[in-house]
Amino acid sequence: MRSLRSLCLLKVHSLGLDMSPMPPSLAKDIKIVRLFNRSFIGEVYLGYDSDLEPGLFVCQEAFSIQYDGASWSFLYRSNHFQADCCPHCDFVEPDLEQFTLEAGKLVPVPQQFDDFRHGQGNEDLMMNVSFTMEEDGTSGKIELKLFKDSVPIPVRNPTIWMNKGR
Repeated sequence: MRSLRSLCLLKVHSLGLDMSPMPPSLAKDIKIVRLFNRSFIGEVYLGYDSDLEPGLFVCQEAFSIQYDGASWSFLYRSNHFQADCCPHCDFVEPDLEQFTLEAGKLVPVPQQFDDFRHGQGNEDLMMNVSFTMEEDGTSGKIELKLFKDSVPIPVRNPTIWMNKGR
C-alpha cells in the first residue's frame, strides 16, 4: 500500500502544479516523477523470405515506469511472432508483467529475470535500483544493478537514460 506522501506526490504530478512553494525534498521528487514516469511502445518488423520460413517476424513491446517517491514500478508487455500475412493477424495480447523495487534496497531478483538467473547458475542473485538526475531535472538515468553475495556483478547492467522532452 502506498504512503500518503506517495499518493500526494503522484497527485501533484498529475495536476502539473508549480513547485516553487514546495519543500526542496518534495520538489526534487516531483522533478524525478516528471522526468521518469512515462510509457514507451515499440514495434519492429523484420521481413524475410526463405523457402523454410516465408513471412514477417514482428516484435511488439510496451514498457512503463512509475516512481512514487519511495519505489520504482516497472510494467511491460512483450510479444514476438511470425506473421504470414499482416503484422496484426497473429497478435495475441501478452500478459502484463510487473515488478517493483525500492530505491537502494537489495532484493532477490524478480521472477521476470528467472531465465537469466537460472541460466547463469546464479539462483541467489540480488538486485537494486539506483538513479541519478541532473540538478535542473532535465536528464537522468535509472540503473538496475545485480549482486551476488552483496558484491556487484561485473556485467552490463540494464540502464534507462532519460532526457526531458524525449
